[in-house]
Amino acid sequence: MVAPGGPPIGGRYELGPLLATGGMGQVWSGRDLLLGRPVAIKVQRSEYTGDPTFLARFRAEAQHAALLAHRNIAAVFDYGEVSAEECGEHLAYLVMELVDGEPLSAVLAREQRLDVERTLDVLHQIAAGLAAAHAAGVVHRDVKPGNVLVGRDGVLRVTDFGVAWSASDVPLTQTGQVVGTAQYLSPEQAEGGRGGPASDVYALGLIGYECLAGRRAYDGGTPVQIALRRLQENPAPLPPGLPEDVRTLIGRALCREPAERFPDGAAFRDAVDDVRAGRSLPPLEPTTLPLPPRRSVRRVLTPVAALAIGAVLGVGALQLVAVPTTTPPVAAQAAPATGVTLRSADYVGRPVDEVEAALVDLGLQVVRSAQTTGSAAPGTVLGVGPVGLVSPGQLITVTYAVAPDPAPSSEAPSSSSVTTVEAAVGSAAAAPAPAPASAGGVVEAVTGPGNHPAGPGGGPANGPGKPDDKPKPPKPPEPAGPGKGKGK
Repeated sequence: MVAPGGPPIGGRYELGPLLATGGMGQVWSGRDLLLGRPVAIKVQRSEYTGDPTFLARFRAEAQHAALLAHRNIAAVFDYGEVSAEECGEHLAYLVMELVDGEPLSAVLAREQRLDVERTLDVLHQIAAGLAAAHAAGVVHRDVKPGNVLVGRDGVLRVTDFGVAWSASDVPLTQTGQVVGTAQYLSPEQAEGGRGGPASDVYALGLIGYECLAGRRAYDGGTPVQIALRRLQENPAPLPPGLPEDVRTLIGRALCREPAERFPDGAAFRDAVDDVRAGRSLPPLEPTTLPLPPRRSVRRVLTPVAALAIGAVLGVGALQLVAVPTTTPPVAAQAAPATGVTLRSADYVGRPVDEVEAALVDLGLQVVRSAQTTGSAAPGTVLGVGPVGLVSPGQLITVTYAVAPDPAPSSEAPSSSSVTTVEAAVGSAAAAPAPAPASAGGVVEAVTGPGNHPAGPGGGPANGPGKPDDKPKPPKPPEPAGPGKGKGK
């Protein structure tokens, strides 16, 4: 990595003291020699600069942030790359506004709880920044206190668009992979969805909850358990004595269904304005409040590829698999005239034969994808996808476990104190792939309605992270329509 005292990066940026370091890169204070102004310089580690996917994400972070010019978003000034011939290693760097202040996470760690007026100010400023991003077609996907800088001037700035997506993007994550921080993931992200503006609203609701309660809404346990708990339970009630409209504001942002939340940052900002002005918010609909049926769930962790995310951080990544230990509830419910709604958590942990039969009975086609893992019993389902509303006859990928060959397993990347997860719970990205590659590179035949299921077929916060080995390409599936035999 680079160090102070060396040649200016890109012939222009002089490094100063180190601000933060992580597994994926470092953030330095620095100086723009051309314009004579202080800057923050994020430098990606050379081992990740050499990976096309990580480099593309780093470039995307610069592009997303460069689209946005708003008082409540940290400005990005420049992006560049330096070849190995010039400095001995391939470097990619991002030049950002240097904010004189501290992360909101540091404020909350020191002060624990904020009063109502200060909390509303925090929420209003963050929502205003997100409103600008959403208006530009950019979704942050990792809104959390560590990614909000509190300036000494009282201005809050949203930073770290490293895992953001734009409507004009080519997807940079595989189908079913979810990026974000365990404590601040929305339910749809935890289930494998890409997330949208309402996902950022959910994360902002969690920040508001933390400001008012002095604790996170979901915490304790492994990152996987934390991420999946929001699918099973509601947060504990906020402390007594808070105004009812403030409770309604936070409660609506934390609705489990995205359609029942404020739709985007602008709507949340306007709702905060209403609360501050004493205008009542419509009450929450009671349909969103009851908890779903309780299930005994055992979570299984499987290391997968690490993902660089954050203005200053690289993080370990985990695959999330929820394995029910009791009979799960009804796995899918009919949607009005348009299809069925699938939830990955209703199928994981069940025998692959049973899941395939259930999906075929729903009028869906099924393709099996074997994944080598020692963390789940062979023949048990690890995920299904796409999830959400699917059409009759749609192809559903069922990923199931097969026992690994007796060989040393690669070391899993470690996680930092601020842990970020990359989850693969089902698959629901922008354009779901019919047969995503599995770790074992095995994709079995497609079955459809009228067929008998086939057998299993084979037994300024930071953290570390590293890319995993690329999977072998899968054998292409052979879809079979209703009433036809299975492929080989």
